[in-house]
Amino acid sequence: MSLIHVFDLGNVLVFVHEEWFLDKLRASCRPGAPVEQVFREHYERERVDRGGEFDSLHPLLVRDLGLTMSREELRLAWQYTFILNPPMLEVVGELPRPRFMLSNTNAPHVERIEERWPEVFGLFDQCVFSHEVGMRKPELGIFRHVESLSGEPAERHVFTDDLLKHIAGARAAGWQAFQFRGVKDCRRRLAALGGEE
Repeated sequence: MSLIHVFDLGNVLVFVHEEWFLDKLRASCRPGAPVEQVFREHYERERVDRGGEFDSLHPLLVRDLGLTMSREELRLAWQYTFILNPPMLEVVGELPRPRFMLSNTNAPHVERIEERWPEVFGLFDQCVFSHEVGMRKPELGIFRHVESLSGEPAERHVFTDDLLKHIAGARAAGWQAFQFRGVKDCRRRLAALGGEE
């Protein structure tokens, strides 16, 4: 019985430089405003990574931070935070199918990656995005959702993610899981699990 390989997106397949976005945001807000804190509070309250609209943040940031960006400028700044990790795409492409992606993300980020690097999503048979299913890692439900798509029991899933809390969630769900610590380490761990010929 083959393993089901499941990969996170951010800081595994693409590197996320959120500080680029925050720098642009700070430059367009009231001096001294608690930009990062307020942005994260509204992002969570509006459930952007669980189906909420990213654009709903704009009027809230205008009100609370004095944001001078237009709605479109805010969206574009949020989208342009990625750098591709090509060696990791090679690792994924060498693995047997089926392959799954499991990511806590949001519509603007998916749109940007799909537009800029369509080959990323093309590597996978199924992509499970938190904003589409209304759940996020490390909630048990999102791991069970992947299992419902794969049709395989929990222990057949091997999960690679950069965040330890997500690894803990996967293991609590009965999955095999390890933290991403670079391409070389990832390849070695997958080979040890029998994920490569």
